[in-house]
Amino acid sequence: MIGLLWFLGVSAVAAVAVVLIRRSWPPDQRADIHDVLSVVFSMTGTLYAVVAAFVFIDVWQIGNDARAATYREAQTVQAIAWSTESSPPELRAQIVALSKQYLHEIIDQELPRLRAGLPVGEEGWTVLDDLRSVSARTPAGADDGGDSPELAVQAVMQAREDRLALGDKRIGSVTWFALLFGALLAGMPILFFRFEHIGTQLAMTTAVVGMITLLLVTIHQIERPFTSTERVPATAYQNALTRLDALDG
Repeated sequence: MIGLLWFLGVSAVAAVAVVLIRRSWPPDQRADIHDVLSVVFSMTGTLYAVVAAFVFIDVWQIGNDARAATYREAQTVQAIAWSTESSPPELRAQIVALSKQYLHEIIDQELPRLRAGLPVGEEGWTVLDDLRSVSARTPAGADDGGDSPELAVQAVMQAREDRLALGDKRIGSVTWFALLFGALLAGMPILFFRFEHIGTQLAMTTAVVGMITLLLVTIHQIERPFTSTERVPATAYQNALTRLDALDG
């Protein structure tokens, strides 16, 4: 819906600009600059397409990395519970309960905050610190090979750091300036092209300007991966929580 509104708004502004330019500077008076505009439009359009493609690929990869980070973090949380199979029952129950509390904190608090662009808070770190303290009490040799619960908690902390770092990652103001200024340079020449019929020019102008607008809106929408439940859903954590519930039961 936001993309459609931007498309209609920018296209309307471009259409008004075309009408005003044709009235103040009729097409039959632009023969001397038509060839120059064609070269400028071709060069700037090509350069802008290359830059925009690289930026789009970059932000798309950030989203893929963020989704992979959620699965990595969820799997390390599961690994904590699996590493306590030979631990004393009371200690194992505490570790599983804290692991589930941590997953609930991510699903119910942290992901909604990330989608809203808010700080996630310190509760998740507090739960992990409690989990690390309890895991440190696991008797030596209690696990059947593999990582100890304490090492598994450290892996969760690293995975959490990776997720939060990706949540703050974006393309930056300098890149946005290049995208917006490049869009202006790429789209402006078509306003001055010498079309015989105004309908043809309006159609071409709105098509080019609308395409550039939709591209910019798309980049803005996917720039921060956790703002979209479709790009980075809570599926990994929900699946891990379901497995821990089954393990606990």
